[in-house]
Amino acid sequence: MNGAILVIFLGFGIFCFLLIQPLLSYPTPFSIFSFLQNDIHLFSNTIRQQETIQEISAENGIKNGNNIDVATSREAASRDITVGLWTPINTSFALQHLKGEEQEKAMDTLLKKGYREYYYVMNNFEDPKSLKMTEDLLETANKTNLKIIIILLPPSEGGPDTSYDWKGWIKYFNSLEKKYPKPFEGFTIDDFNWISTRTDTKFKNNVDFMEYSGLSELLKDKSKDVKFYPTVYFEGRKTGIVVKKYDNFIDGLVVASGCYYNVSTLERQLHIFSEIFKKPIRYIVYPTITYNYSKLDYSPPSDRLIMATLSIASNSSDGLIIWRDLDNPVIQEHMNNRHDKQYLSDISNSKEKQVRDENIDSTIKLSETKNVHNTCNGWSKKYNDAYDKWIKLPAEKDHDDWEKKILY
Repeated sequence: MNGAILVIFLGFGIFCFLLIQPLLSYPTPFSIFSFLQNDIHLFSNTIRQQETIQEISAENGIKNGNNIDVATSREAASRDITVGLWTPINTSFALQHLKGEEQEKAMDTLLKKGYREYYYVMNNFEDPKSLKMTEDLLETANKTNLKIIIILLPPSEGGPDTSYDWKGWIKYFNSLEKKYPKPFEGFTIDDFNWISTRTDTKFKNNVDFMEYSGLSELLKDKSKDVKFYPTVYFEGRKTGIVVKKYDNFIDGLVVASGCYYNVSTLERQLHIFSEIFKKPIRYIVYPTITYNYSKLDYSPPSDRLIMATLSIASNSSDGLIIWRDLDNPVIQEHMNNRHDKQYLSDISNSKEKQVRDENIDSTIKLSETKNVHNTCNGWSKKYNDAYDKWIKLPAEKDHDDWEKKILY
């Protein structure tokens, strides 16, 4: 009897050994120990992510009284911020130049891609061709959910056929809103606080011309349903005047960066502008090179830079505006996957790598950077200094030297 039990026991032991042996002999990725290690690794990653979120919340001023609405990755996955398109390069989607069925199909395609706003330039409200173009565009848009925003050019951009009769423009916009209340959203004035690089303009700063021409007084006649979204730059001049003279008439901001190759301080810039203006912000994303950078022989923005910009702006602004190149593969991927959690995680990783490398470049390779980036590094330092002062302020204190660094 005892011998039989011993034989059974030994047989069971040999069976277990043969069963486990293949697992032990497999390469490490398929071993039981590997699975245990993976579980431990995932658990430690979760803990680190929670700690990182806590650190970011603290850094962004959740404590010290100055609360900032910073979206977590979970919130970001569910956000559905507005995406607009600024005068596309692709003529198939330059809506104002299309007609009839072709125009309607292009609008339908843009809406299916995820675009909700369309920005285009209009030079003169008294020009019959411009009037008809706008009427046709709004008639077609009236059948859809696409919002139309008209771009007015400042003296630094406009030509001899550009009208600066603000009284006439306001009257015209009010009439458009009455006739097309659904599709007509409002207007923006480009480069509102930017400088003029032209020698044939009287004013070096566009905002000085706005003051000279009495825009702030005439905006009082604007219908409240005609939205005014001036295009302002983080690095612009006399931004304090924009706040002081125009804040009551501004419904939101179209915000651009003259240093869009550097995103290391973009999140802070967006938070500070939100605090200063307390208005919704739409951020312009540049997937292609602008004229000023092309003059300096820059290459187009890298895929990683665009992805980093999309990640930051999606979490820290109220809307995106894609500047011209909707055919860029990175932009197309974003429009297709902007609600996908894995995609959002991927572009967040791109952001971290981009910011890390920019910070290394700014400290180690400062002497090797191009002139425009020397200027941009100076602006980054201003925003960092202002931000650091701001988050240390008690909640009841609204103004301090941090604001003067940005506004004047």
